[in-house]
Amino acid sequence: MIQTAFLVILPIGTFFTNICVLKLTLSQICLLSGQGVAMRFLPRSSRLVMSVSLGILVLIGTPTVIAQKPLSSKKGYRLVDKLFEEDPAVREQAKDALIKSKDLSMAPALMEAVFFSTHGYREVVEVLESFFNVKHGRNFKAWVSLIGEREDIEPKPGYMEYKARLHGWIDPNLSPFLNDKVPRTIRPQEIIWGGVNKDGIPALMNPPFTSAAEATHLSADESVFGVRINGDSRAYPFRIMDWHEMANDVVGGQPVALSYCTLCGAGVLFDTRRPNAAPYTFGSSGFLYRSNKLMYDHQTENLWSNLTGKPVLGNLVSQNIELPVLPLTVTTWGEWLAANPDTKVLSQNTGFDRDYRPGAAYGKYFSSPDLMFPVWKAPPEEPDLANKDAVWVVVADGVRKAYPIKDLKQSPVVLDTIADVGVVLITDATSEAVRAYRSQGRTIKLTNGQLSDESGVTFQRTEDALVGSDGSTLNRLPGHRTFWFSWGAFFPGNEYYRQNP
Repeated sequence: MIQTAFLVILPIGTFFTNICVLKLTLSQICLLSGQGVAMRFLPRSSRLVMSVSLGILVLIGTPTVIAQKPLSSKKGYRLVDKLFEEDPAVREQAKDALIKSKDLSMAPALMEAVFFSTHGYREVVEVLESFFNVKHGRNFKAWVSLIGEREDIEPKPGYMEYKARLHGWIDPNLSPFLNDKVPRTIRPQEIIWGGVNKDGIPALMNPPFTSAAEATHLSADESVFGVRINGDSRAYPFRIMDWHEMANDVVGGQPVALSYCTLCGAGVLFDTRRPNAAPYTFGSSGFLYRSNKLMYDHQTENLWSNLTGKPVLGNLVSQNIELPVLPLTVTTWGEWLAANPDTKVLSQNTGFDRDYRPGAAYGKYFSSPDLMFPVWKAPPEEPDLANKDAVWVVVADGVRKAYPIKDLKQSPVVLDTIADVGVVLITDATSEAVRAYRSQGRTIKLTNGQLSDESGVTFQRTEDALVGSDGSTLNRLPGHRTFWFSWGAFFPGNEYYRQNP
């Protein structure tokens, strides 16, 4: 640690009317004494006191650790580039210079080099291990997590340009997303390549549908996303959405985007209408943030969060845009068909050659407890909740609250409050379908399969509302599913529900 010295400067001439106390670090004194600001610009008496004080500090045994001068952006990134050279002597020289600099603002660039470097990854690792005094080797996930945790580390200017250049080696279409000249709300060092090119996971654009009678390939217990808007019901089987992760569609005359991140189990239905303009349509950028996909809009090519519906990097960030979340049902084909016999079904004739059997794309990932990509921000400590346990997120007047589905399955009807909004959640324990409605002060209960309130009014459940026998309606609230780890990574501090707190 750098010691602090207190120098008492005696008053000289008319500049000092009182005794002045200067608080200087030892490294600053050393710089003033010849390496930095020239002492000739100081009064002679001040130079004398500084020289004597430095001598006293050395004599009394003050630690001689001297902070290194930070690297310039040009030199810093040039040194990292040299770690990619085939010549080991060049790499060794660059490694030594970086270690000597102790410049942590270069750590994000070195993290990228762990992934991209072939010849010099050993030297890259040595630099990072010297910076943080840990042994992570070439474990890219560990370095991403470590640097993610260090929110005090700000990448050196030029990092986004450097990052764009590296990702351009994979796909030139990735580079334009990494623009340092536009607003952003996320830390650029947490933007990670997801293993595919831009649009490598192809979005569906106004895809074809079939009748329910023609969907003989679907089994009753396989999962679907269910959407109903203005009387138009549609089912989007997981077996197809696993391969595409985005469906731009028009349901009941309303433009929507069903955005699905397989890695974090989050399917969200967004209203994509824009005032005085064509609706947004979306694709997959190829990038991730905290293991959640970053989608992009075709109109402006801004990056957006799949979970929040907000632009996170691009010119739209300054416009405070947030796509409205719409009601969505995650259920089984059998449950959806029974509730919506007039439904249409997303056709397998998408125009793409994919293996649309259930689980063909991500079956192994869903059955494993492991994450595929690093996430450093952990969910709250709940010993009975695993990273990939599903939660249902209810959105009430812009406020989100998560409900572990394992808790909801214990009680078919749950009454709760979100930001002063009374809500009632109705869960099918077999299909795990969750639908949330405004309770409007009513105490809803389920008796012998019939929903009713405290006054005896019975309710019929629909996709749009709970319709009471007295003519009242309790409107549906938007919601979506995600994994527990994803909730913790994106909404730290937000309220969540437990059945037995």
